[in-house]
Amino acid sequence: MKNKEMLIIIGVAFVAGIFSIVLSGLLFGSPQKNPIKVPVVTKIDPVFPTVQSDDNYKKVFNDKALNPTQLIEIGGNDNKTPFQSSNN
Repeated sequence: MKNKEMLIIIGVAFVAGIFSIVLSGLLFGSPQKNPIKVPVVTKIDPVFPTVQSDDNYKKVFNDKALNPTQLIEIGGNDNKTPFQSSNN
């Protein structure tokens, strides 16, 4: 490439850069004119209240309800191997 061609390419790139900066300023505006308001998230407390100690939970949960995490045993069979035959 010749020096003249390099100068033309650099000049066109410079003009295109200036044009894009001016055009983006017109389209998007400056940050000072349009400040962004971001919602703030509250910090989560690592200690969660229990149902017995917090009145808000007592309003929602029924303290007389069945506890689904309790072990339910049906019948009184103590057979530890129910699927093995007893014909040995």
